[in-house]
Amino acid sequence: MKVALIHATTTALMPIERAFQKAAPEIELLHFMDTHLLSMMEKSGGLTPEIIRRFSALVNLAAESEANCIQLTCSAFNNITPILQPMHAVKLFRSDEAMLDEALAYERIGLISTVKETPIALMSYLREKKPDCIIESLVDPGIIHLLFQGRIDEHDERVRNMIQQMDGKVDVIVLSQYSMDHVAHQVQTSVPILTAPQATVNRCIDYLKNHPS
Repeated sequence: MKVALIHATTTALMPIERAFQKAAPEIELLHFMDTHLLSMMEKSGGLTPEIIRRFSALVNLAAESEANCIQLTCSAFNNITPILQPMHAVKLFRSDEAMLDEALAYERIGLISTVKETPIALMSYLREKKPDCIIESLVDPGIIHLLFQGRIDEHDERVRNMIQQMDGKVDVIVLSQYSMDHVAHQVQTSVPILTAPQATVNRCIDYLKNHPS
């Protein structure tokens, strides 16, 4: 079994690899990455034809790799998924759908993001599935870049501050970026914290079991 992973940042690599190694080390992981995509989206403020074209090129490569499914790992690009899925027979998963499906069990959902474009994609999914859900969002734009610069402690502190601000105001806290997965273990909260990597891996494993090649 092979799973193709599509990344826009290097910070998603370790969290998703760790989750796969823990749950299903026998699955072969294929990585496809374009690290310019995130800066392009930050500059444009949203999806552009060029971004969609570049992202589509990654999906094409992944589909040609004979992977059993394709998994995104960057939430900011989730809304491209319905555009590209009809072009490919292989299943294409949004980066966060498994985590968000878990979040839909709660009435008040808190989103913590380190990329300003991410909440738009997450909110659209949540409200499509559950129009009456209450969503609170906190964003510290661009602090994901602290990880690229090796300033991990500063990144983690700012994420913890957002979690503490959100705690008590919602029924569940969602950490939007894969790169925040490790911070969930650094804080104690009165409500559950959901992260994407393990939920994503579980969803992929279930799909592969039900759709053997």
